[in-house]
Amino acid sequence: MQNQKWMLVILTGIMVVALLAGCGSAEAPDVDPGNGVEEPVEEPEPEMTEEEQLALLQEERRELESRRKEELGAFYVPLPAIGEERERVTVEAKGLYVTSSVAGFTFDEENVEYFAEYIRRQTGQSSGAADTSRLGDINKLEQILGMCLASEINALVIDVKNDDGLVSWESEIAYVEEINSNWVIPMRHYERLMNYLKANDIYTIARIVVFKDPYLAKVRPDHAIQLSAGGTWRDRSGVAWVNPYDEDVWQYNIAVAQEAALRGFDEIQWDYVRFPDNARTYDPITHFPNKNDRPKDVGIEDFLIHSRQELAPYNVHIAADVFGVITRSWDDKPELIGQTWRRISRNTDYICPMLYPSHYGTNWYGFQYPDAHPYGVLRGALLEAIERNAAIEEPAVIRPWIQGFTASWVPGNIRYTPEVIAEQIIAGKELGINEYLIWSAGNNYDYRTFFYHDRIGDRGPAPGKDLIDRTPEEALRRFLSGQQHGRHHHVFLLTPIGDREAHYSDMEARLGQSELRLTRYTVGDIEQQSDGTYVALVDYRYESRDGIAEAEKGRFRIVTENDVFKVVPPTLRFEQPQEEQSD
Repeated sequence: MQNQKWMLVILTGIMVVALLAGCGSAEAPDVDPGNGVEEPVEEPEPEMTEEEQLALLQEERRELESRRKEELGAFYVPLPAIGEERERVTVEAKGLYVTSSVAGFTFDEENVEYFAEYIRRQTGQSSGAADTSRLGDINKLEQILGMCLASEINALVIDVKNDDGLVSWESEIAYVEEINSNWVIPMRHYERLMNYLKANDIYTIARIVVFKDPYLAKVRPDHAIQLSAGGTWRDRSGVAWVNPYDEDVWQYNIAVAQEAALRGFDEIQWDYVRFPDNARTYDPITHFPNKNDRPKDVGIEDFLIHSRQELAPYNVHIAADVFGVITRSWDDKPELIGQTWRRISRNTDYICPMLYPSHYGTNWYGFQYPDAHPYGVLRGALLEAIERNAAIEEPAVIRPWIQGFTASWVPGNIRYTPEVIAEQIIAGKELGINEYLIWSAGNNYDYRTFFYHDRIGDRGPAPGKDLIDRTPEEALRRFLSGQQHGRHHHVFLLTPIGDREAHYSDMEARLGQSELRLTRYTVGDIEQQSDGTYVALVDYRYESRDGIAEAEKGRFRIVTENDVFKVVPPTLRFEQPQEEQSD
């Protein structure tokens, strides 16, 4: 009822503004000064009752839904009903991945509470000895729900459309019924679980696998990635992917997301929102209808922009899972999977890099076997992620996926015990990143992982350093080196947002046109100012199409923006070099 009243207030306000705009722009006098004859005064429109306003609103909604049905066809999903609009929930999510099969288990609330009390007693939250008599009777879902009640875990990531391309529940989407992509239906009774999660303030994230969809590629091969010679391309594992430029594929996944929102999910998480990896082998032999000369990362960005618009009326958050290596790579290179950090972060609410130490090769972050150094890998990757986010005006929240499994197939691997898994959480906490998601394909989680708080070290930057562990001099030298060697992305990251173009491609184009290059520099004294900024004296020489700019003891300012040091160079004054005089 409150939502209905609020919608009526909005409608009334719109009507009043329209009325004022229509009659207030040219004020006509009540009496004609020429002949003294009074003009007739129009009677004001009678005010609408709440019932009349609601009826008008509902009629407009019916017309809108009729147009949407015609436009969307088999991808149609209704908008939230008038008066049933939801408030968007925001939490610092600390979550676990749950397959649709486990989410579809039956659960006994008494078993959930029993396991929660077992955790409380084991961790000292409750007094007395823990009852172990029923532990063998508690299924995985009951254990997970118990952890939500008795630890910091407050979110679940649940498969709604999985890696096989299968939708998890009975769907009312016509396209799902047409292709029968929900023939398994593991979450046949999803309502009871969703109601329980809401009642216990557990944040719900719908995982939707987008472009790795072997089922759709099989039943609708025209939507698959195409071999130039004809037929469907498949990856090294024999899995067919769908075309990320295909807007029907977009709308299908958006429809699944809209239905998930209507059924209570707080957030939509796009997974496999990318092209396949190993692009060097398939790019020469495939083609992508509807590409229209767009780079892969622009195609993915266009999908995210469109999906955000389509999901806006449903008032849910949007997240994207990304490869861990894009915290370091730039412009989708060399992976060529369509994932560039800045293009994704600025178009989602949450960006979720998959920072599994087992997925990094030898010597990443200085470790011969990264899997054996979970804290160091997470810290190194998150420092890079923070730097990239600090260069975006409205970035997504960083919420990493962390490794919750032992990668026994990786050389130099270690066993991922609760203490080891927690090291990854601690690395984030010390950098101010409080959210995380834990991946275990088998949904095997140990409550002891989440009682680590006495192990957290100092938070925030060390004295004289920024959040990514740089001194002012290190930031300045990286900036100057970037200018000298044409590493424009270093300059982009180290320039305050308001002092450059918002988009990297625009800045790169400007620098390329001007041919600006730093040819010589020497860093002198650096002093901290009373306002907390720093001033560095630098001897420099710049060359460009406009001439030469050089100075001794030019003043470079180092400021803090988004907890990261940025560099403000002096205003350059270019002069054309004088021609040498001959004798």
